[in-house]
Amino acid sequence: MFAPSDNASFSACAQQLDSTLGRIFSQVRELVEETRALWERVLAEGRQPLARDLASLRPAIDRQLLATGAFGCGGGVIVEPNGLADREMHLEWWYLADAGKTLPLRPNFDRRRENYYDYTEMPWYRRPRDTGRCVVEGPYVDLYGTNMYVLTFTMPILVQGRFIGVAGLDLSLHNLERMLVRSLMKLDHEAVLLSADGRVIASNTANWMVGDLVATLLDTLQLEEIRLTLSESETGWSLVRLPGLRKKV
Repeated sequence: MFAPSDNASFSACAQQLDSTLGRIFSQVRELVEETRALWERVLAEGRQPLARDLASLRPAIDRQLLATGAFGCGGGVIVEPNGLADREMHLEWWYLADAGKTLPLRPNFDRRRENYYDYTEMPWYRRPRDTGRCVVEGPYVDLYGTNMYVLTFTMPILVQGRFIGVAGLDLSLHNLERMLVRSLMKLDHEAVLLSADGRVIASNTANWMVGDLVATLLDTLQLEEIRLTLSESETGWSLVRLPGLRKKV
C-alpha cells in the first residue's frame, strides 16, 4: 500500500525529472531557432544554403554544448539529404574533447565505402522527421562518435513548413544518470526511470541495470506498481514506483 505522502513525493520526483529534461530540450530548441533564422536569411538572398553557411552555427553549437557541463559530449545540426547546394549529405556536429575544446565529427558519406554513414536511418533522425516531434533516443553506445554510452536529444527543424533536418545534443548517460538518481533517491520506495522502449535510464536501487530492457519483466512480475509518464520530454519516458521499500544505507 502506498500512503498519500508517498504519492506526493512520487509526483514531485516526476516533476523534477520533467524539469531536467525540459532544460535540455530548451538548449536543443535554441539550436533549432538559430538554424531556422540562418536558413531563412540565406533563402531571402535567393539561394540555397551551402556547407559554409552551416559552419557559422559553430558558436551557437559550442555555447549549447558547453552549457550542458559534464553531461554533454556532442551536439549540432544534421541536414536532410540534398538540403545544401554543395553537399548531398552534411552534418555540422561537434564533440567535446579534452580541456573543453570542441572538434568536428567527420563521418564518411561515400556510398562506395564500407563505413558509409547513413544518418537518415538512425532513429534519432528518422523519428523527428516522420513525427514532427522531439525525441530522446537511447541509451546506446555512440560507435560513430565518442564511443560513450549516450542519450541523444533531437528536434525537427522546419523552415517555411518544410523539414530541413534536426538539431540535437548527445549527453553522457553516466553523468546524466547521477543527476537523475539524486531525484530518485528522495523516494522511500524502489523506483525505476524507463525509456520509451522500456530500457532502464536510472534507478534508486542496484536491482536494475542501466540499459536493461525490463518493461516486459515488470509486467510479468505483476507487481503493484504506479507509473507516471513524464510530460515535458514528449518521448514516452515513465517513472515506475514499486511496492518494495528502498534499503537506505
